[in-house]
Amino acid sequence: MKSLRLRLVLLTTAAVAVVWLVTAVFTWRSALHEIEDLLRHPPATARHMQKERADLAGEIAEHLLLPMLYALPGLALVLVVAVGFSLRPLRRLTDEVATRAPDRLTPITSADTPSEIVPLIRRLNALFAEIDRALENERRFTADASHELRTPLAALRAQAQVALAATDGAQRRHALEQIILGCDRATHLVAQLLTLARLDAGTPHAMQDLALRRVAEEILAMSAGDAIACHCDLVLCDGDARVRGDALLLEVLLRNLVENSLRHGGATRIEVSIAPEDARAVLTVVDNGRGIPVDQRERVQQRFCRGAGAVRLDTVPGAGARGHNFCSSAGSGLGLSIVGRIAELHGGTFEIGSPAAGNGALVRLFLPLAATAANAAGADRRRTADH
Repeated sequence: MKSLRLRLVLLTTAAVAVVWLVTAVFTWRSALHEIEDLLRHPPATARHMQKERADLAGEIAEHLLLPMLYALPGLALVLVVAVGFSLRPLRRLTDEVATRAPDRLTPITSADTPSEIVPLIRRLNALFAEIDRALENERRFTADASHELRTPLAALRAQAQVALAATDGAQRRHALEQIILGCDRATHLVAQLLTLARLDAGTPHAMQDLALRRVAEEILAMSAGDAIACHCDLVLCDGDARVRGDALLLEVLLRNLVENSLRHGGATRIEVSIAPEDARAVLTVVDNGRGIPVDQRERVQQRFCRGAGAVRLDTVPGAGARGHNFCSSAGSGLGLSIVGRIAELHGGTFEIGSPAAGNGALVRLFLPLAATAANAAGADRRRTADH
């Protein structure tokens, strides 16, 4: 019987019917005995007949009430047993959850379970899956962070030892510059790791209607100094679209795309464009650098996976210390992973391609338009169709 409600109703009805039947049989037999005794010894006068009739009515009433005094406690006992039997699947579920080890997150089987409890089991299994995913992300983050931080820290130690042992001023200066470069890399890696940890934590974000163009303007203004040091032009094309999202996360997303082009692409021009397309906002970042080979486009979206390398500007005349440190740094291998995670949190996707003309890399981000923008776009399409 799959329904707990139906099981309770049937068992309660059966218990009441049994007790009522026993009471009725007892009352019937007692009344029958009294009537037979009255017929066997009829009263001699009408007065005696009236008295016998009153006594018989009293005895019948007594026989009706007396069994109920025993039947009600019996009914209660039977109901306790029936309800306990009906709720046995719920007790089994309670015992299974109570005896589970904290690290045992396997799904609960729902075989032979009443239909009323199935939604609870499904929700518990979904909760177990979320906890398991969160723990796995935490374990992976800890392992990756310890592995990735070990390399820059070892490099810093080695360069510090070189600086201590150096007798030549130029050699010491080069070692110190490498220490600064290592510090920049470690700082960038820690910032990216913390960003990724916050995204994996699944904490709620402040979603609001916002214009993508304003986000792009702020990020390009913040990246202007790095672009000048890398001898790269930043261009924001005409166009805008409104989406519902978290402004800080979208800034992180666009900053990672721009920094990827600056660090790894060797680009002299980075172009950002925004346009609505059907019910989506399309944010495109395209550069004229080396691009990403087709066979690496899936791999570079994985965590801690780097591309073929960065362009070193120490061969470019006039490249300053900041330009060298930023443009030739290897990165953390987390930029596109963060982009994908932020796009997922906003209900969007992104793809990597190549520009239609020339070399370079093209990243196109698709985000749902804000409700107002989507309605306006639909109205425009209807007006166009009418005309």
